[in-house]
Amino acid sequence: MKSASLTSIEQQMTRHTAVRPTQTPVRPDFLHLVTAGELEDLKQAIVRRSLPMDFEAKLTRLAHGDLTHRFVERNCRLFTALLLAVQNEMFGASKADCERLLRVLAYARKDDDSIADYKRDGFLDDQHEVRAAITDLAPLLKTFKLWRLEHQVPVMWANAA
Repeated sequence: MKSASLTSIEQQMTRHTAVRPTQTPVRPDFLHLVTAGELEDLKQAIVRRSLPMDFEAKLTRLAHGDLTHRFVERNCRLFTALLLAVQNEMFGASKADCERLLRVLAYARKDDDSIADYKRDGFLDDQHEVRAAITDLAPLLKTFKLWRLEHQVPVMWANAA
């Protein structure tokens, strides 16, 4: 049974998704909670071709979690692989698309975001931001996955043999 009071995320989602007669619904956006410093720190880690140790540890924990946790983890790793391929000039993407993916990763890295990750449903906001990026950048992600199958997977198989 659901309590009468709404959680802060539900209130924000209700406020932002109210359908207006002449407008399309707007998704809530929590990416504004990412600071310039957090964004720059993650950007520098990507330049060094790695993820910060705290973020890597978080993704490893998420990989062993429930479906929501695994969804966030797998897609964060996909976003990271895309950003690394762009950085290595092996795959092309716009600066705006890369910035969006970096911002989503920085948000997912945060523990104390819109819904603190230690709370019961603490990854619903992270899942929301990841899903929004997947929806908005679907053509880019599809192209990247196809490129990856053609160029990176054969090399992985050859190295494993």
